[in-house]
Amino acid sequence: MTDTETTKDDARARVIALVTQAEATVEVLEAKSLQGRWAMTAFSRYRVCELLGIAPYGRYGGELRSDPADLFDRAARLVDEMDVALDEVSWRLALGDALRSAAADVRMVRDAREV
Repeated sequence: MTDTETTKDDARARVIALVTQAEATVEVLEAKSLQGRWAMTAFSRYRVCELLGIAPYGRYGGELRSDPADLFDRAARLVDEMDVALDEVSWRLALGDALRSAAADVRMVRDAREV
């Protein structure tokens, strides 16, 4: 394995860890919400999981104190910095877009005013 592959694999593992934590946090928020607004974040979050090849609603054993939007943003920055082969550039761009969309959706739902 080359240094570039190791770096890409390490970055991918960090992205997956951030996404898994964000997913688990949103699940907790969704379970506590009576309005069902968190369902509006499902599409972008599912798209992230599909692009990473991970199962949505995966298990997470750590603490859930972080802002999920911030976690998605941090993951997007890591993806933007990934050095990938030319045939993976579209995947990297799609993943970065999906992560930013997930962050925006989480902020939209979190910041929605109660009616």
